Amino acid sequence: MLRRGPAAVTSPAAAPTRGRRLYAPSVLGLLVAGGVAWVALGRTWASTRLAPQGLPPADVVVTGRDVAPLAAALAVVVVTAALAVLATRGRGRWVVGVLVVLLGVGGAVLSVLGGTGDGSRDALVGAAEQSPAFTGEDLGRVATSPWPFVAAGGFVVAALLGALVVRHGRGWPGMSGRYDAPSRRPVVEDPWKALDEGRDPTV
Repeated sequence: MLRRGPAAVTSPAAAPTRGRRLYAPSVLGLLVAGGVAWVALGRTWASTRLAPQGLPPADVVVTGRDVAPLAAALAVVVVTAALAVLATRGRGRWVVGVLVVLLGVGGAVLSVLGGTGDGSRDALVGAAEQSPAFTGEDLGRVATSPWPFVAAGGFVVAALLGALVVRHGRGWPGMSGRYDAPSRRPVVEDPWKALDEGRDPTV
């Protein structure tokens, strides 16, 4: 007769415990991802050199914040959302997670389109028009950098962390209640004092 070994027993608290372990890494990861995207958006994304006849050459550069200003705003919101994860709980934290996913996807798309599409050239044209070396001619060769993809990577990581918040956020602990407004508690009156004053303590 074949004997079956003891069946593996999985504790019901095992899954929530594993989810809670992702709490701090997710919050810190959102801060880092938003910070990386913000820094990358502040770097040079595209540049060109104007060399008009009779004038010294002039370099024109644009950053990610010039090319994709909305992506820069989204990076700030991602950092703020990390703090919102700490301050919320339950359904509110789930909403924050969904928002982070949308922000991450939107920021990544804006970063890639700004770095590979016509956004960089359009921003360069606008910056070149402010230079006295610009004569209205074509900009010529435009040099691009990998910073748009670094920003997009930060937003993608933020979106993945937002998905973790959606999946496990409801089981994470909230902030301590020591900072909550004090609740109004009923005052228990001394019945003997009320009787001395001629009042019914049972009313």
